[in-house]
Amino acid sequence: MATNDTAASLARYFDGGVRALALALYGLMIFVVGLQILTRWVLGSFIGSSLPWTVNLSQMLLVYVTFVGAAVASGKREHISLDLLVSRLSDRTIRVLTGLRTFLILVFVGVLVSGAYPLYLQNRGSVIGALPTHPPFTQAWLYVPVVVGGLIIAVYGLRDLYQVVVAPDAILEDLKGDDHE
Repeated sequence: MATNDTAASLARYFDGGVRALALALYGLMIFVVGLQILTRWVLGSFIGSSLPWTVNLSQMLLVYVTFVGAAVASGKREHISLDLLVSRLSDRTIRVLTGLRTFLILVFVGVLVSGAYPLYLQNRGSVIGALPTHPPFTQAWLYVPVVVGGLIIAVYGLRDLYQVVVAPDAILEDLKGDDHE
């Protein structure tokens, strides 16, 4: 019982950390875009120009928010799905399809991460517009959220595979909602 409590506690901390990271990145992106608007449209007439690096940094943060946000959605099992279809299937079919879906997600993440890492290495010296020429502002760092988000999605995928095998009722409850008995 203590092992289950420890695992559940670790899972909650992991989920909280991933969500906090997504929220922090989103907040930072809003701040940078707000700064861009402020300097371009409000202060632009006084200072003569905007801050050119805000455009590139907001684009970079969008990539980060996209992949970390995808990991959050994966952790909540909020991928694109057909809820109407799932509600009409038997429990055994749902478990099989969930296992298959999760396996395909893991394969996709494997391809995604194995493709992003070489691109990270290839682009280490490339600059992004007006951003500084040192890490974490090189083009290589656009591939970091792909790898990090992919690995987080893989952790959630392994969790789902484990639950399909060991505790399928948790998956069924999550997918079917209150209708499941």
